[in-house]
Amino acid sequence: MTAMTATPMTLSSMPPEILLNIMESLSVGDIVRAAQSCSYLRAFVRSNKPLLAKAYNRAYTIHLPLGSNIENMSSELLYEHAVKSIAISTRLSKSINCSPLEPRRSITYSLEPLNTTWDETYRSGYFVRDNLLVFHNLDGLFVLLLGPSGEIEEHTRTKLNLPEANHEVAYHLSADEKSLFVLLVSVTAGEEDVMEVFEMCVAKEGFGAVTTHLDIPLPESMYACQCVAIRDPYCLVANSHSFFLVDWRAHTCGLYNPFSRKTDWILYDFQTILIHPKEPTLVIFDDDDSDPNHDLNSGIYVFDIPESLGRPLKDPLAMTTSNCYYSKTRRSLTWKSPFPSQRHIQGKMCPIGFRCLSNTCWILDVMIIGRTSISECLCWAAKPPTNDRPLVRVSFDSSDNWTAHVETIEASSVNASPDDVSSHGNHQLAGSVFSYTFSKLPVQNALQIIVPKFEDGNGNESGLIRLSVFAGLWATGSTSSDEDVLEDTWWYRSTRGPAVFDELTGRFYVRHPRGFQIIQY
Repeated sequence: MTAMTATPMTLSSMPPEILLNIMESLSVGDIVRAAQSCSYLRAFVRSNKPLLAKAYNRAYTIHLPLGSNIENMSSELLYEHAVKSIAISTRLSKSINCSPLEPRRSITYSLEPLNTTWDETYRSGYFVRDNLLVFHNLDGLFVLLLGPSGEIEEHTRTKLNLPEANHEVAYHLSADEKSLFVLLVSVTAGEEDVMEVFEMCVAKEGFGAVTTHLDIPLPESMYACQCVAIRDPYCLVANSHSFFLVDWRAHTCGLYNPFSRKTDWILYDFQTILIHPKEPTLVIFDDDDSDPNHDLNSGIYVFDIPESLGRPLKDPLAMTTSNCYYSKTRRSLTWKSPFPSQRHIQGKMCPIGFRCLSNTCWILDVMIIGRTSISECLCWAAKPPTNDRPLVRVSFDSSDNWTAHVETIEASSVNASPDDVSSHGNHQLAGSVFSYTFSKLPVQNALQIIVPKFEDGNGNESGLIRLSVFAGLWATGSTSSDEDVLEDTWWYRSTRGPAVFDELTGRFYVRHPRGFQIIQY
């Protein structure tokens, strides 16, 4: 009697109900890799939407298009976006502490169709989400919907009431991503400053419709605007020591001067204030070093927004310092610093912003550029900093009592260059962050982009990714001569913005002398 040899069972030979049970325990990346191994598993995943839907436990694991969600997406389309997301995440991770990643393609287009141009003295920032690109200049606030090849499919412009004023702008997408809320603060010299909140429709149906929720003068005490922030229904503007907070839906407002509950020390040097995406909470970054006991570890404070902001929103201009509420912060966020204890040696805090891991889990990321020794700080004015400047990322879990996770990134990844004019994070750009340094190479190979990458649930590590940008990529049009390229290169080197890298799509958006440049990695 001949013994029967058992055929080994593989995933592709398993009964569908057993295969479904096994794959339900896998991550999005594992499911995609299994589906790419054979046509049977690919067809199985494409026809079983719950597999990827249940594995989608982090907001950025799968990059969904603007206004899309799991519920209204077919299983085939969900699989396609999962494959693209895994590919981008894997590709970007390969450049962590390695050779810079080369561009895959570049799109350049002019501002001429928008009937506007850049003003070299006017600095602006972008808001980017999928195919949505928003910017402002002297001619107004522009909202663009871009097509697959970078062409402008739709655009709208809202004119500025005070075009010659300096403007501070903050953006916030609604939960359904059909509306963009914009806070615009006009800061003029010796004139009345204005605070405006617009709601702009960014859905294809009704695109460009604008609703004005707020148009008020600022209190006279809110001079020297330091930062602005918005999150429905709150918006605020802050100077170095106080902030004006508005609930534009309840039509209430308050003027606040907070101090630390731990030390009863009044906060005097606000750098940034962030609004929590889901909770009525502010996070205040204060950089005051007048108190010798006020070190960097206590420079980040949590402030609960009161249920009632204090007074009706009738005449903000009449509010003075005598109307200011002196309120204690709830707590000071702490973390174990790898730097020397003296605050002025610690380095610069660069808030990146909140990152969503799930509906109930929000992470606040802060990048800190450190100093390696006391002597380096003391000699700062006499000589440029050394290249040995460690970079630390502190991630606070707001859903876990603000527990801090500290990650030190090797110093060799960050070069201190005289041309490095950007911070390592931009909290105003909805999850997109940007930093760059210029390499010590000839002009034709002038740029190297360095940006933080976060763990997104796809199993790829976090760290600094390095992207290569060649001078020829920002030459507009086929008629550009070598002199034009050289001129554009040096113009770009001296420009502080706007520019942003979107980790979700792998796109780098940069302001070009004659328009926009979008570089795909």
